[in-house]
Amino acid sequence: MNIVELDLAQNQQEISRLLEEHSRGIDSSIPPYQREVISLAAYENGVFVGGITGDIVWNILNVHLLAVDPTYRGNGLGKALLEEMEHRASLRGCKVSELTTMSWQAPHFYQKQGYEIFGEIKDCPHEGQSKYYLQKNLKPGSPS
Repeated sequence: MNIVELDLAQNQQEISRLLEEHSRGIDSSIPPYQREVISLAAYENGVFVGGITGDIVWNILNVHLLAVDPTYRGNGLGKALLEEMEHRASLRGCKVSELTTMSWQAPHFYQKQGYEIFGEIKDCPHEGQSKYYLQKNLKPGSPS
């Protein structure tokens, strides 16, 4: 056996193929393992001031990154980006959104947006800090 580093896109394709074969063998009604990326950006006068990225797999929105330029924080931009991503995901059939955040980042922000903590890794990356796992049920969407 030989374990090597592989281009991310190629590796994801091969892993997805294996997962797909496994799922079909377990239950043919399980939908295909397909990832749809969502990437939104906010600009003010042509300047990038914030963005959010995530993906959808099996009707679950996975929020990966959300950041707002410090001069634009506290004005609802983060909330607007998150709500827009959730809305787009619900239109695509997502029923739930999930994400992770660190204790020094934004757990309270996400809780204000309706997310609930369902898991925690304490003392990560070191003592006194935590990694949180959060989820939120999404409202059913309807095409515009």
